[in-house]
Amino acid sequence: MNFDQAAQAALRNIAAYGDTDIFPRPFETHIFFDRPDESLAKLVEIHNSFERSLALRPPFTIATLTQVGYTGFRWAMQIEPFWNAYYLALVISIADQIEATRIPPEVVFSYRYQWNQADAKLFNASSWRDYKRRSIELSRESEFVVTTDIADFYPRIYHHRLENALLRLPSVGDTPARIMRLLSHFSRNVSYGLPIGGPASRILAELALTPVDDHLFRRRFTFCRYADDYAIFCNSKSDAYKVLVLLSEKLFNEGLVLQKAKTRIVTGKEFREASGLLDPRVDGGGSPESEEQKLLRINIRYDPYSQTPEDDYERLKAAVAEVDIVGILGREVAKTAIDQVVTKQAINAIRALRPFAREGALRTLLDSKNVEILTPVFVPVMRTVRGIYNDLDEKGKDFVDEALVKMYESRAHVLRVDLNLCYFVRALSPRPSVRKEEILIEVFDSQPSALIRRHIILAMANWRCFFWLRGRHGINAPSLARRLGITGSPSPR
Repeated sequence: MNFDQAAQAALRNIAAYGDTDIFPRPFETHIFFDRPDESLAKLVEIHNSFERSLALRPPFTIATLTQVGYTGFRWAMQIEPFWNAYYLALVISIADQIEATRIPPEVVFSYRYQWNQADAKLFNASSWRDYKRRSIELSRESEFVVTTDIADFYPRIYHHRLENALLRLPSVGDTPARIMRLLSHFSRNVSYGLPIGGPASRILAELALTPVDDHLFRRRFTFCRYADDYAIFCNSKSDAYKVLVLLSEKLFNEGLVLQKAKTRIVTGKEFREASGLLDPRVDGGGSPESEEQKLLRINIRYDPYSQTPEDDYERLKAAVAEVDIVGILGREVAKTAIDQVVTKQAINAIRALRPFAREGALRTLLDSKNVEILTPVFVPVMRTVRGIYNDLDEKGKDFVDEALVKMYESRAHVLRVDLNLCYFVRALSPRPSVRKEEILIEVFDSQPSALIRRHIILAMANWRCFFWLRGRHGINAPSLARRLGITGSPSPR
């Protein structure tokens, strides 16, 4: 694919699906949909004067802490939209060559590049659940299973080794050099690490693991991989140790190591028991499926760009209606630690519920007693609250507003993480009130994060809260509102 074609693909993909799955979508990306020709011309201009563009307008990035599980954290980075689109365009231009180096998709399931012109998708439909189901099938034929994953995968990928892999691709011209120049800027001249959450980095990360995959595949080990997760199938414990040593050695050669706490050798039966909710066979003979198993069989991903979006949505609603989502959420919050896969699936299903059930699910998620147990899925909770807020009746909106204000006033520890606080601000922003204004002003004054502050400015502009905006570093509040296309009720003050 030449650069112009790749740039068009990058713009269409970002316009349809966003730039990452971590950060809220920057409002600037709307221009990719509204003015695609001008956006393409800008990317071509950057491409034709790459070094000059880097010198005059280097990529602006926002790095922030994100939650992983209950007590884990990692840094994620949001890249200025046009530079992010350019980064993606460069990678798409050589993505076919990268895909051609990879081993078969029935072994490695993650991020298989397959450009779809009709709906602007970059990857085929294989998913983590496909990886898990295939792993369950293979475990039935094996005595032992090695389960492991790579520690801090994206932040540890060495640029030099990635550059070598890029240079080995055929007919790529100076694209590898440009990609490496961008990565150097993104990592602030540190020689390792990829930005987390976007499709460009996912394609490059898969290329970085191709040599390790080749070592396992050529030696005819039976294994499956999805991103940094491995499941390897062996007929003896001796073979299991042998392949684990080999995998550790080959990853170390790439500057990577395995997670000690997540590396295990288990029997095939133990593996299936641990993966029980995704096991297509129901244990215990004729036992009925649990509600959780029914939920995990549903493909929650609704594609508004499909050929039959309305029919697809009706089928999704019918499937979700067959599952007790509120009951599942109730059982999860009653545990000492939630099953994150099940809980995320239940949260994502809420949008397809009938109004009464949807409100019941929201009350479970926003109950002050449940905030701590739901910490690992706080971002999906806030995304869902923001996504369905405008569909709620006045009583439902009042409940959400009161619950969010109470969460802030209780100083919930989950709000100490910048990205969580950013999504909280977005959930708070659809409808103005005096108390909400006070909260946003307090957060703005106490938080230096540009990510959080820009969403507060947008919320205040949307509320037409001009008294506050006028004092913010020369912001022309009415002009800002016009440029953002903001209309609506003024601030209650």
